[in-house]
This record gives sequence, C-alpha cells and structure tokens, in this order.
Amino acid sequence: MKMLAAAALCAAVVLPSCRNRGAEEKSVIEIRIDSKLAANRIAGLPGAVYQSQAESPIHWQPFSKETFDMAKDAHRLVFCVVAMPQYSGFKEQLDALAADPGVVADIHDNYVPVLVDGDASREIGLLAAELCSEIKTPVRFPLFLWLSPDGNPVSWIPVNGGDDSAVVTLFRKSNSMVVEMWRDDPEYVVTNSAADNAMRRERMSLRKNRKVMSEQPAIDTVRAIRQLASLYDTTSRSFDEAGGLFPSGAIDLLAAASIHPGLAPSERKRCGRTLREVLEDLLRSPMFDPLDGGLFSARQGPSWKFPMFQRDCPSQARAAVALIQAWRATGEPLALQRAEELIRFAEATYRTGDGLFAIGSAAEIDTADWLWSVEDIRQALPAEDVDWWIRMNAMKGLGNLPSESDPGREYFRGNTLSQIVPAATIAADFGMTDKEFAERHEKARRILLALRQSRTGAVAADKNAHLPSSLRMVSAYAFAFSATGEPSYRDKAAALLDNCRKAFYQSPELRVFSVDAPAPIAAGRAFHYALAIQAAVDVSSITSDEQWLIWSEDLATTAAEMFTGADFLKECPDDAKIIDLPVTDLMMVFDDSTAGLVSFAESRLSARNRPLVRSFSDLATPLPTFAVDRPILHTDLIEATLARTLPVVLLTGDSLPDEMRTAVERIQPRMIQKRRAEAGEKVPAGAVKVCHPDGGTRIVTSPNDLQEAVLPSAGES
Repeated sequence: MKMLAAAALCAAVVLPSCRNRGAEEKSVIEIRIDSKLAANRIAGLPGAVYQSQAESPIHWQPFSKETFDMAKDAHRLVFCVVAMPQYSGFKEQLDALAADPGVVADIHDNYVPVLVDGDASREIGLLAAELCSEIKTPVRFPLFLWLSPDGNPVSWIPVNGGDDSAVVTLFRKSNSMVVEMWRDDPEYVVTNSAADNAMRRERMSLRKNRKVMSEQPAIDTVRAIRQLASLYDTTSRSFDEAGGLFPSGAIDLLAAASIHPGLAPSERKRCGRTLREVLEDLLRSPMFDPLDGGLFSARQGPSWKFPMFQRDCPSQARAAVALIQAWRATGEPLALQRAEELIRFAEATYRTGDGLFAIGSAAEIDTADWLWSVEDIRQALPAEDVDWWIRMNAMKGLGNLPSESDPGREYFRGNTLSQIVPAATIAADFGMTDKEFAERHEKARRILLALRQSRTGAVAADKNAHLPSSLRMVSAYAFAFSATGEPSYRDKAAALLDNCRKAFYQSPELRVFSVDAPAPIAAGRAFHYALAIQAAVDVSSITSDEQWLIWSEDLATTAAEMFTGADFLKECPDDAKIIDLPVTDLMMVFDDSTAGLVSFAESRLSARNRPLVRSFSDLATPLPTFAVDRPILHTDLIEATLARTLPVVLLTGDSLPDEMRTAVERIQPRMIQKRRAEAGEKVPAGAVKVCHPDGGTRIVTSPNDLQEAVLPSAGES
C-alpha cells in the first residue's frame, strides 16, 4: 500500500540473486511502480465478471500486455484470478477478498492483481482445466493463479465452495508461501517458472502432435456412435462417463444418428432406444424448472433428480437445439415443448436492451432456497391445489432427494419440483379439460414462483451483450422454425444474426462483446468464429439467403488466417496471447469444442462448394482415435465426421414452388446440407435432387416425397 501511494517515485532495492550464487552476492534491481497500479481499472471493461468488481477496493488491472509490462517494471508477481460468469459464487468470493482489509493490503503490497473472464478469454479457461489436471484436482472457479511478469505460471489453486471465510483462508495460506518464495529468491522463481512452462509447452505440443488419426473415419464414426449408445444403463438409469453436465451433446448425436439415412437400420434403432431412455429420465426431471421453464445446466451427485441450481444463456439455447433434434427423431412432444420453454426463458432472462443476449451472471443462492417441504406447499397454495401439486411433483414428507445425492441428509425434508405426473393425467382425475386445468396449474405456478423469488431475492441482470450467447440463440430460433414452421422463429433468427453482425463484427474480425476492450480480453477466439459460421449457415439453411453463406465464408477465411498453427488449431489470436502455451480446444470441457465446431463448419461449407482454406481444412477434418474411444467428450466432432463421411445433400432446382421451398428450409438444418444445383447436375426446375451417402440419388417434387427421401420411417428408427 505504501509503495502504491508513492507510485510516482522510483526506488532501488537489493534482492537476493539466483541460488547458485554466493549468499553474499547481490544484484541491484530498479523498481518502477506505475501510477496506474494505484487504482481499480476494470470499471470500463465489458462482461459480468469485470462489472461485478468495478467498485472493488482491490486495484484490479486489465488482462493485457500493458499490465504484465507494469508487473515486470514493478518486479512483482501477477496475482491472477480466473472467474467464469456461468459458475455461481465468483462474485461473493471476490467480494469476500475485497472486504478483508488485510487481504487487500497483502495483494497491493505484493502483487499486480489481474482479473480474467475465463469464458471470454477462452484459452485461459481451458488452461485452468489443464493446470488443475496437473495437480490432480477437479477444475473449479475462481482459480487463483500466480504468474511471473513474463506470463509463466508459478503457483495455482482452485477455490472450493464454502462460506466467505474459506476463500480468505485459502488466499492467506497460499499467499504466505508464494510471498516467502518470491522474497527468498525472485530470480529463481522467474527462471524456474519459465523452465516449467517450457516443459509444459513441450508436453502439450507432443500430446497434440502424437494424436493418432483414424484411417477409416466413416467406420470409426459408426463405432463411436455404437459405443455412445452402449454407455446408457437401463437398470441403473445412468449414463456412464456423462459427468454432471446436462448431456446436450449426447442427445444431439443420438438424435442425428437415429434418423440418419446413411446408417444401417440396426444402428438407428440402437441409438433411438437409448435416446428414448435418456429422454424418459430427463424431460420430467427437476433439471427443467416447472416454475420458470429454465434448465439447470448440471446436477449434484449421480442423479438428475438433484440439480445444481445454476443457469446461463448458452446452456439454454444449446439444450433447446438438442431437444428439437430429439423431437425430430422420436416424435416425443414433450421434447419440443421443453425446447420452446427454454427459448422463452432465455428471452425473458437474458435478452439485453439492444436485442442481443447476455450470458447471465450466476448468483450464489443457498440450495435450501430452491427446495420445498410439503409443509411449504400447504402454506403457500389454496387447500384444493395442495394434494395434486404434491402428487404431480412426487413430493414426500421426508423429502424426495435420492440418498446418494444427499448422503448426509443435509436437506432433510427438501423436495425438488419436476412434474413427474403429466398435467393431462391430473386433469382427467378432476374431470377437467386440459385447458381448464392449465389455468389452475398456472395460478399455482405463479404463487410458488413469487414465493421462491422472495426467498432468493433480486438477482442483478447481466446487461452485457455477449457474442456466444447471441449466436447460440440464433441457432435455437433456426431449429425452432425448422420444427414448428412458425415464421416468427425464422424472422427472429435472421434479425438476431444481423444484429450480431453489426454489434460484434468489425470486418474482418469478431469481438466477444459489443463494446471495445483490449484484445486479450475481448478478441474473438477460434471458438467464436466457429460458432458464428455455424449460426450463419443455420440461418442460410432456413431462409435460402445467400448473404449468410457469403458471410460464413468471410469468417472462415479470417479464421484460417488467424488460427492455423503448426499441426494444431490455435484457440487464441496472436495479438491477444499473453501466456505462451499451445492451447487448443479438442475436448468438450465447458461447451462444444473448437475442434468439433470447426470440423462441422468445414463439412457444411464444403458440401455447399465453399471449402475452407486447404491448410485450415487439413487441421479441421481428421477424426482422432481418442475421440472414438471416449465419445461422450467428443460428440460434436463425431457428429461433424458423420455429416462429412456419410453426407446427405439436397440440390435445389430453379423456380421451386413456395411449398417446396418451405419444405427444404424446414429440413434438419445441420446434418442434411442444401445448395442450389449447378447446370451440370441436371435438376429439373421446381424439383429437388436428394443425394444419399451411398451415391444414390432421387428427384422429388413434393414435400411428402422429400420427407420420405431424407428421413427413415418411424419403424426403422
């Protein structure tokens, strides 16, 4: 603190030199503390993470090259806190640090503090997972990460949950060790961290360069799909290796495979059976909140009956797409209903004033505030509505949480809500029509929602327009149109994508937020370009508007220039790179992987005669054997390879009648590719040629014939 107060002055101090010198030998290092370090400088940065700490007494600095230069001049370590807006609790934990004057003083006296949004600066979020694996601990956020002024990791530890005192205790323990190490021999710390990072760089490069690519991707894709389908155990009702996240990727791939005309009927049946079992477990589970219609993105413990009560916009939109795919494959009406509920929830919760979407900042709310006792229901609802509500949600006097999810009975008598019994069943019991009971159910829902909101308190809305969230919603709208034929969904998809292009695109580059920020904070990563290409092709598919294909091609060209590395896809553009590591996203750690999204983009653009740059395409197209061995972590990449190796393409002739054009636009947007026929392909005017994976073709002239030509019959799936 005293040093910062005298920031305009320069001081010379004597520090110990490297350990291999004599104890009496000293080196004089000039220390220059920039006056900028005496203030919190993140107030103007976009994003929920930065805005949450804009008024913090901690002098947070931007994650930028300038900040690391200042750390080097000050001869200090960088104390970096990596937070993710979709992980609840980060605000409360950072506020706990800021509320302790001793902690604030320690941070200011010893470090240059830097806050990082690990979602926007995506390579840092991915690196956090890498570092946690090195110390054999699950990745959690926030992550305390001490870096040398050169940007090399020195020490790190994820923050566990618990009360506010836990994060302060963790910092104090870690701080005392790091400070002692730095004071003992700073040159050794700098040298050793550089050597460690060089070894880490070599390990990461070898791991990527040694990956074995499939020599028969079509066959291995089928093998991976077969293995994915076998992971579900109908006895225990568990999806092995799925982890705690809502399995949007697995649902999407199983749905695509169960109706893909390039797969054998036996494979389609296998995938269809597994998909139906998974939907049976999920669609009426507490993962879907019956009070506001949103989806909880993860579960606590091994059962879907006990969610982790946190949500964000991308998870809603991504699940909506997967559920629409599932509806298309199974005809299960509840899957489509849930998808539309998620879209409405996202619109109500995450839409910003400028018509875009925010990611949403997860508030830390006590789990008990989400649970209900039978007595709570008796006190809240009119007497005539108590019994049917308890029955519908399978509530119990002692609670309905599975013992394996709450082994210590911490939430004794607590119940989650899930609407296990269909509304139609309750209505029939009362002798009411579905419409009459729906009105009664709506009144009860509103009462309980208001009561829960009074428990949890107001949650500050995230007003920061966010590129990935907005693009995910574009795709959700596109898929909703393809399923329902409702023109408003198509209009929303096209309008939102146009808004995204205006807000996030500064030709030829993307940015994560709609306002400017330094490149390490807000420059578009490879993941964001791939998402934008995906959304643009989705909208092109449902509108037949060529402008979106042209834009997707422009994005692909820029991405190829920025992210083509030596034998791997770079995640971060060079002008945004702070830590010198070959971070690339090959696995679905937090979301779809960059590798899977780029691979799918390559497949879709190539089918439209708009291939990626060859060097970029060569990196995007291979199927690594490790993806086949662990399909649950690579469903996006497997689905992309399925589309590439067993392609289904629609070639549209000139002068399509309106009903045929609409039928083409409503065909599955991703697994079936569409383009205008060229002169030599001999497609009659008003007709569509369906090209199958086996080389067979069929000319169709009616919507019914088109549907029959591209989708297996219900009996086959």
